[in-house]
Amino acid sequence: MMTPLSVNDITIVTVSYNSSPILPDMLNSVPKDSRVIVVNNGGSDTGALETLSAQFGFQLVNSEKNLGFGGGCNLGVESATSEFVLLLNPDSQLCDGTLEILLSASAKYGTNTAFGPRIESPDGSADFKRRSVLLPKSDWLPRGCPKEECEVPVLTGSAIFARRKLFHDIPFDPEIFMYHEDDDWSLSVRKQGKLIFIPAARVRHQAGHASGRDPLITRFKAFQLAQSRIYAMEKHERPHPRLHTTLKAFLGLLSPENLFSARRRAKSFGFYEGARKSAKKYTSPWDMPVSWRNIPLWKLKRELIRPFKQLKELVPRNASYFLAQPYYDLVLARQKQITDGDVRFEKKVAIYLIFPKSGLLASHKVALEYLKKEGYAPIVVSNVELSDADRQTLTKLSYKVIERPNFGYDFGGYRDGVLLARETLPSVDKLVILNDSSWFPLPGSSNWLKEAEALNLDFVGAATNYGHPRATPERYRSLRWSYTSSHKNFHYCSFGLLISGKMFKDPRFLKFWKSFPLTNDKTVTVRRGEIGFTKWVIANGFSHGTTLELAELDKKLSSLDCDALREVARNTIIPAAPKLDALKKELLGKNASKDELVNLVLTIVAGQGVSYTMTRFMHDENGFAFLKKSPVWLSKEASDLTLQFARDLEGPFSDVILEEALDQRRQRASEFDA
Repeated sequence: MMTPLSVNDITIVTVSYNSSPILPDMLNSVPKDSRVIVVNNGGSDTGALETLSAQFGFQLVNSEKNLGFGGGCNLGVESATSEFVLLLNPDSQLCDGTLEILLSASAKYGTNTAFGPRIESPDGSADFKRRSVLLPKSDWLPRGCPKEECEVPVLTGSAIFARRKLFHDIPFDPEIFMYHEDDDWSLSVRKQGKLIFIPAARVRHQAGHASGRDPLITRFKAFQLAQSRIYAMEKHERPHPRLHTTLKAFLGLLSPENLFSARRRAKSFGFYEGARKSAKKYTSPWDMPVSWRNIPLWKLKRELIRPFKQLKELVPRNASYFLAQPYYDLVLARQKQITDGDVRFEKKVAIYLIFPKSGLLASHKVALEYLKKEGYAPIVVSNVELSDADRQTLTKLSYKVIERPNFGYDFGGYRDGVLLARETLPSVDKLVILNDSSWFPLPGSSNWLKEAEALNLDFVGAATNYGHPRATPERYRSLRWSYTSSHKNFHYCSFGLLISGKMFKDPRFLKFWKSFPLTNDKTVTVRRGEIGFTKWVIANGFSHGTTLELAELDKKLSSLDCDALREVARNTIIPAAPKLDALKKELLGKNASKDELVNLVLTIVAGQGVSYTMTRFMHDENGFAFLKKSPVWLSKEASDLTLQFARDLEGPFSDVILEEALDQRRQRASEFDA
């Protein structure tokens, strides 16, 4: 016979950020002998919380840094051992019988169910969440608070009740610092379970009082709200998240209330700043530059004018989307020169993009010889005019040589190569796309071409980027690795791609390249090119994958002993991210735990991409065949690590790589050695 459940089977988890003044009201509402965990989320009132812990008997869990609301909840859940957990805001109070009612409800529904009590304002009126910006309007509920138990689209984070295992299996997204984390979590739960509203269970909530109402704090919270709104809307593929949020922020700046209230100005400016600087990360109001306690009105004028200045930049960017490709085809393409080469085509072709600004390199010849040996007929695309000698050398190593104006960066060159191949080579079985941003193939590496062919997929990348949300140094401890091709910025890196004959011959493939919107904006090229091409492949149902799988990188790193892990961390390259560099030095300079080192490496990979950062580890463990060149000139430490790796390579090509790397250092990174 099963033992009946009691309130002892519940742990109440609350996240405190300088919330000690209001915690006693919440703690006094909790039934005696109930388990309570208070997470001190990087607040400055540790002494007060310790005093309250001694008085009320709760477990205090301290975090050195502010992990955000979701990260604090995750930390509290990790410390719980009971079957059930109730997440409860520190400015809330339980009404009589609430825990028992929630326990009773849990017995009626499946294990993958989360419950929300009726949230009441101090006057007793219901504060019911019936909609979310993450949901289509068709999923919104009618106005008013339901009187009966029912399924709902989202729960409110001020009070959520569920089995601890559900919170463990579906943690809050640590990338959402504050706001919309409950909506995001709710949608994740709905994919495999239900969200049930229990009106008989009641919680009183004094919204907005958990961290104070100072204008500086108000500005910080509004900043986080805008950031979270954009991130969560993009994650759940809601339409126009950045435009939607920025427009709302701009209208907020126009509010007449800004003229009379410093707090209102702080809120309006904070939301606008968050929308405009959605990649900027702050974990405390005092981290933000300039005191906004008394925001001067002249800043209103400046910020109101700013969108119109940005509009001027938007016009040429949009114009390039529609006009740059016709301009190139009708005008610049006339400058192209195509030379026949000596290599015969059979069934496989490789587009190899080069930019030999100072002349053809030995590494170019090595890559082309390798492609020929593997049965690929190279189409060399040069984004700079070649000398007669270099052109003659390339014709001996190629099927065709294209010299073109440097317009559209790599994808402009790829486009010319693809269109030429489609026009002259209708029977292609395999198409490889490569560029000279990497040294390839590395000595001691596996045969990437054969590995990619063996996967028997329509589209294979040598590596991928951004399959995990961008992680920040401040939140590295809360990172939970979840690498997936469904992430909004996920893409296959264009320095090494293999395309099947099926995709090559598909009319949609030709249409994609013919209509590709060229631009000379490098950031936009990455978005339209690498990210856009990847999204096109996935959206059109082609099979895809990579020879460098990262889904279980966390497990692979965790399997190493601490010494080996420290060596991996030491050799992990950070091309240009000072805060990550500082974190790496801090952890390697102390006796960092294994978990800290794993999360450090994962944070670097999430933010910078594996092909730039883990060259040595991936070469030794996976036979990775590419070495990115740009770290040689982006920062001194990255340059030093890349050069050391080049020195450690063994084989004939290793001397070529080292010589060229040292030459790049001398030419482009002279300030390192000044």
